[in-house]
Amino acid sequence: MKPLHFGWYWQGVHLRVVGVCDSKALVFASDVITRELNDQTLSEVCRFKSNGSSLSALGDLGECIVNGNTESKRKVMDIAALLGKATGLAFVDCSASSETIRMLNQVVDMGCCVVLANKKASYFYNGNKLEDYDKLVSYPRRIRHESTVGAGLPVIASLNRLLSSGDPVHRTLGYVMSDGEDGKPFSEVVKVAKNLGFMNQVSA
Repeated sequence: MKPLHFGWYWQGVHLRVVGVCDSKALVFASDVITRELNDQTLSEVCRFKSNGSSLSALGDLGECIVNGNTESKRKVMDIAALLGKATGLAFVDCSASSETIRMLNQVVDMGCCVVLANKKASYFYNGNKLEDYDKLVSYPRRIRHESTVGAGLPVIASLNRLLSSGDPVHRTLGYVMSDGEDGKPFSEVVKVAKNLGFMNQVSA
C-alpha cells in the first residue's frame, strides 16, 4: 500500500487512514477530521494482527484511541456520520465475515463508500438477505466489489455490462476451470462441458 500511496501523493492524492478495527476493538485518530493514524501506529496494528492478537490488547498509542467492542460500533457510526458526505470516507471491509453487511448499508446511507475485499458480506446466509445485498449495490458509485470473485479479476463489472446490454447469460465457466485443475486436457474438459449443457451456444 505504501508504494501505491507514495505514487498517488505526487499526483495530489493523499489517503488518510483514520481508523482500523477488528471484532473486539477500534483504533482511531484522536481527531478524525484533521488527524490520521501515522505509519508507526499502522505498523504496530499490522504486527499485532499478524501475531493473531486483538486490537483490544494494544497499549498506549499516543494520540490514537482504542475502544472496546461495546463502544466500537457506535463510534464507527459517529465517524461515518461526521465524514461520510463531507469527505467521501471509504470503509474497506477485509473481515471475511458475513456479519458486516448491515453496518455497511448504514454507512453507505450516510454517504460513505465501501470496498469489499471478500464476497462473504454479500452471501445470503447467516441472517443475510437478498434485500440487504440489493440495498448495498443500489449505490453503484459508492461500492467496489468487482474483484471479490474470479481470482481478483473484475468479472462482476464485465458481467453487469453484458446483462445491461441485453445479452442473456445462462452458463458458467466454473465447471471448466474446476475440472481443468485435475490435469485433464482442456479440449477434453470443454467437450464434456458441452455434452453436459454447461456451455453457452455460440452461433457462427
